[in-house]
Amino acid sequence: MWEIADRLGVEVPKMSTGSTEPREIFVLVNRYLGLGIDEKQTKPELAKSIVESVGLPWNADFESRGGTVTKAGLVAVLGAVVRHCG
Repeated sequence: MWEIADRLGVEVPKMSTGSTEPREIFVLVNRYLGLGIDEKQTKPELAKSIVESVGLPWNADFESRGGTVTKAGLVAVLGAVVRHCG
């Protein structure tokens, strides 16, 4: 996750207790890239929308049953940021 924040040039969002990734990282990506994604979506939905917005595929392994995004999903979001920013 810190790689995503670093790429955007923003501070890494604070982690909440028991969270694997803060929702704020996906909100920051959405806003920074100007994607206009509805921020009321779940974390996996936000991540999927970010990844698909640059034409990359979303894989079911990118999200867990607990409503979180896996490490592979975070890597996919980073790939979307890199692809968008060049």
